[in-house]
Amino acid sequence: MRYADMRRMWWIRWTVSLLEFRCSAGQRHPVEIRRRKGTRHMRLRLNVKNRIVVSSPWHRSDSSCLKFIDQNREWLEQQIEQAPQVISIRQWLQRSPRLSAAGLSLAVSIQEAGNRRACYRMDPAAGSLELRLPKAVDDFALDQLVRKLAKDALSRRVTELADRLGARPRKVSVRDQSSRWGSCSSRGTISLNWRLVLLKPELQDYVIYHELAHLSQMNHSSKFWALLECYDPQRRTHEMELDVLTRAIMRVRVTSTEAPGLV
Repeated sequence: MRYADMRRMWWIRWTVSLLEFRCSAGQRHPVEIRRRKGTRHMRLRLNVKNRIVVSSPWHRSDSSCLKFIDQNREWLEQQIEQAPQVISIRQWLQRSPRLSAAGLSLAVSIQEAGNRRACYRMDPAAGSLELRLPKAVDDFALDQLVRKLAKDALSRRVTELADRLGARPRKVSVRDQSSRWGSCSSRGTISLNWRLVLLKPELQDYVIYHELAHLSQMNHSSKFWALLECYDPQRRTHEMELDVLTRAIMRVRVTSTEAPGLV
């Protein structure tokens, strides 16, 4: 192995270390240590995958990071105990079989489509949404289909609401953000989290209105909030509802790449 390759491997392993934390009850939890140049203090958090993350100054060793975790053991174990479970899209739909699209809350059913490709059929008049899969038990196909529905439905909804307001977003993208519901760039690109289809319609619309307001006000000034209240007079209520739901919904993960639950 060349020296440059060895140095690169060392750099990667030092930048992000994967360790393990054993709580008082004996459960083991993965720990990710992220070293960054310029970071002055150690910080500890539980991310949306329920993985323990330590942000550390560049020079700190693994052992010093584990010592820092142990010093905050009581707080960390409380966070782990209170954290919602990481679940799959299928598990979410089993608990709450509804998705939001076109300003409606639609009752979801999963159907087997035989050898045909996965597709969805929406009936707004009946308030129903069929998710048709080659095999009804295919979680990967279900994940991809819900993501496709989210991309189609959210793009159309942004266009519909923007037309009502006379707003002109340059582009709409639907992504798998780990903690944000949406964002708006200075170039007018609106990025939305696919999990918005898991919210009820009025909360989904609130997030879209929020990003549309940023097309005029790229800040959170008093002018921005006044504009948002014009778009959504119930925005304060919707913000509070969204705050309550965010921790759980952000833990709905794509099963093809994420393992549900705490390790």
